[in-house]
Amino acid sequence: MCEIPVFRDADFANLEFVRHVVLRRLKDDADWHQFDRTWDERNQAFVRFEEPRLRPRFITLSNEIMWQLIIQGVITVGMNSDNPNLPWFRITDYGQKVLDAERLIPHDPTGYLDELRGVAGPLDISVMVSYVEEALACFVSGCNVAATLLLGVAAESVFNELCSAIQPTMADPNERSNLDLTRQVRPRHRWLVTKYQNLSAAQRRQLPESLDVTLTSLYDLIRRQRNELGHPQATPPQVTREVAFVHFQMLPTYLIDMQAFATYCAHNGI
Repeated sequence: MCEIPVFRDADFANLEFVRHVVLRRLKDDADWHQFDRTWDERNQAFVRFEEPRLRPRFITLSNEIMWQLIIQGVITVGMNSDNPNLPWFRITDYGQKVLDAERLIPHDPTGYLDELRGVAGPLDISVMVSYVEEALACFVSGCNVAATLLLGVAAESVFNELCSAIQPTMADPNERSNLDLTRQVRPRHRWLVTKYQNLSAAQRRQLPESLDVTLTSLYDLIRRQRNELGHPQATPPQVTREVAFVHFQMLPTYLIDMQAFATYCAHNGI
């Protein structure tokens, strides 16, 4: 059972706190179809207040978040043909997919970043996080091309960290040169994929099963998107909200697998 958050004086301007509460209620309260003017005792499963006087402020912020979610396509005005206008609302088909994702929702930037930072491993992800922060800001503003481009940069930064972490574990200096950051990304990536594929079945069982897809396909997909979007084109590129959302969903798996691979190489070499 989730701990019920408490809205305090310190949260007076904390939109991210309120966003997290609103998204949780949208997911768990199937009867919520009307902009709330009260957030009263019926809503105690989702938020409590340090003092009663803070309730009106929370309602103001929650309505602001609701309007943002309308713009982002998570909810829309009107519940049904009998209640087609405000204060009624309903979750869109896209919004249901967002809520069904349960974790790592880019519409909740703070929660998304907290989840990423919680992925344990030896790789420094500070550069990645800085780009993901910008990507999230673009995404919630509807700038899907920019968001996807920045995710590609974030993924590449993690791959560079992986190369730097693996190099010291290699005895052969000629082999180490294959991962020099001065080399282009593609030959480093291909070399590392080959080394991974040459591991024995017993060795690969020590690694996540998803690493095979992550190394051979997922990274390439994310970076290819970055390359395609980052060059001038006669017809400007388009990325739908749904495609951008999928890329945000893929990034955590990529990070988890890269951290696991770096940990394995630190103990076993490659």
